[in-house]
Amino acid sequence: MLRRLPTAALLLAVLLSSFLVPGDTSFAPTDVVFPADAALERARQVAAAWPGSEPEQIWRTGYYPFPPQQSWLPTGIGNNRGAFAALLGNRVDLGTDFPAPGGRGTVSFPDGRTLSLPLTDPRAHYEQYLARPRDTCTSEPCNTRITVTAVRLATRPQVTSRGTATVPVWEFDLAGVQEPYAIVAVDSQQPTGLRYTEDDENLPAGISDVSYAYRDYDNAWQLKGELGPRNCAEALPGAVYETADVLVLVGRTTGRPGDCETRSGRYPRFAFARPLGDRVVLNLAGRPVLFPELVPES
Repeated sequence: MLRRLPTAALLLAVLLSSFLVPGDTSFAPTDVVFPADAALERARQVAAAWPGSEPEQIWRTGYYPFPPQQSWLPTGIGNNRGAFAALLGNRVDLGTDFPAPGGRGTVSFPDGRTLSLPLTDPRAHYEQYLARPRDTCTSEPCNTRITVTAVRLATRPQVTSRGTATVPVWEFDLAGVQEPYAIVAVDSQQPTGLRYTEDDENLPAGISDVSYAYRDYDNAWQLKGELGPRNCAEALPGAVYETADVLVLVGRTTGRPGDCETRSGRYPRFAFARPLGDRVVLNLAGRPVLFPELVPES
């Protein structure tokens, strides 16, 4: 026998189902409101632009990693002060040959699907990330050097929009260091023109964009996000614009200017009306700020 739902709960379910259709919005059951009509309109535009867009297609079927150009320091290298300082200072000498340029690497996703992508040039990685001189010393001692003794192709796990994938990486063996330095060996397919966040100056007063988000495990229907308001205003509970396809997070602040030496993070909560499912979480720049492995459904 089916258990009857209380009248209030049944009414709420009917109301939610009537809101959550493609293109319609349903706000979280909180008192948070959009502080400016312009912020609401911006969120609507971001939500409407995502379905069928190039970024959405890459998110669903391509290689959309987090972070895009990931590198891995050798485990425990911080215990070797000389090697660590040399690596941070790009004082890295070359004592080996590079693999021949060209070729393709395979990205393998958890569902068994794969994607073949051109391999990047390991010499370019070395010259840009390991051997480009720095103007100032960032870590003592400042006179140590380290040598690359071998370069080879390997694989590592990496978080992507399609789950934790196995991706090709270039590994650089370093003299006197037990584990190699590694950097991903294929380029992300995400559009290069997509802004990381929208500048505060382009948003209404009291609005600041979200740089990334993660699950607040105290509440299954709630996220926490990081803001970086340049005016050092205090964060308020965030607003959420929901559709059947996306959530758009709208950071809210007190809007009071303040003095601070650096942009410091603020971590407001964003509540939404129903389980996230496979919906994509976007910021006001239209960039996804939440990746699957960071938000397991409870």
